[in-house]
Amino acid sequence: MTIPIKALLSVNLRFLTLLLSVHLVPAAIAAAPSGPIVVKAITYKGSLPYAESGDARRDARINNRIFLDMVEQPAPARYSDRIKESKEQDGLQGSSDFSFSVLRNDDRVLALEVDAEGCGAYCENYSRQYNFDATTGRSIAASDIFTPAGGAALLKRNLTKRMVEYRRAIAGLNKDATAYRKKHRITTPWPQPRPDTKQDEEELRIASTIAMYEDCLESMPDSGKYYRLTEIPLRIDGESITFLYGRCSNHAMRALDDVGDQKVAYKNADLAPYFTAYGKYLMMNGPQAAPRVDPYRQILKGRVGQAAITLHLSERYSDDSLSGIYFYDKYRKPIALSGRVTGDVIELTESESSDTLKPLIRATIQGDKLEGLWIGDKTLNFRAAP
Repeated sequence: MTIPIKALLSVNLRFLTLLLSVHLVPAAIAAAPSGPIVVKAITYKGSLPYAESGDARRDARINNRIFLDMVEQPAPARYSDRIKESKEQDGLQGSSDFSFSVLRNDDRVLALEVDAEGCGAYCENYSRQYNFDATTGRSIAASDIFTPAGGAALLKRNLTKRMVEYRRAIAGLNKDATAYRKKHRITTPWPQPRPDTKQDEEELRIASTIAMYEDCLESMPDSGKYYRLTEIPLRIDGESITFLYGRCSNHAMRALDDVGDQKVAYKNADLAPYFTAYGKYLMMNGPQAAPRVDPYRQILKGRVGQAAITLHLSERYSDDSLSGIYFYDKYRKPIALSGRVTGDVIELTESESSDTLKPLIRATIQGDKLEGLWIGDKTLNFRAAP
């Protein structure tokens, strides 16, 4: 029997369609973006952000990153669980009065800012910035979005801008002091000592503030050498990125410091020469690109033996030290870690353990994954990955 060519082509076309549906549709589904992220408020010593999108793994990365950092507890597994106050700890150095702002929330970036009051030897307000890849929930650092050369150039520009701010503040104070002497008919030019050797409270305030700012200026070039791109907080919104620097003054001199925290802002368009491909993807709607691969600053999932765990590592600091925190998913009790990195091997000790020999994690870094051993009263396999 002879099969007509038209019928044969029809069969082959149907077979090809079926083949494509089997092999390509799952890939398309896998590549499809997750739903939008909704940021809700959880009441706990004020209000903390909680991300929900239907993508449980992405949501957990975002929420655990914030909660482990701000209150040293795992985020609630579900929004309805809320957060239970720990009997053993009272949050990070007694932090309270939490509030937050959503700075950006679109298909590429979720950016949040959390404000709080922290109390140790004294109480002080502070803020933390949390920037996430909206597709994966991965934390974003400055070193992810700026090239090494671009980051170094920006840090240099930032230092210049910050020093200019101090110099302007000093010039303004000298102008105020000159006007003050003129108003009080003191003929001795500022800043020469007055012939009566007196210095009232206003002149003392001005002189003390100028001395503080001059000390800041003197120390800034040296301190700038030790700033690493990964350690500088970024405030990201829809159109700009702001580098944030803490004030130069200590707590005792804070009342004199009108410069305070410093901010250096840039429009995204002006940062194009400094961005990595991943930075252009996130900040300028560029083509999709992957971030650099390492395990630091991320929420990792893994196992100790057969027990499921969640792990968060800090940045790898300039002396190769680092800290972390992990918990067993079943018990959700945070365990503090401290350690260091040698070559591609990371060692983390359960720093607050009461055991004579504190349990130790020794693992090899493989890209953004860790694989090795948990060594305690027994030795168990350990692994963790995004």
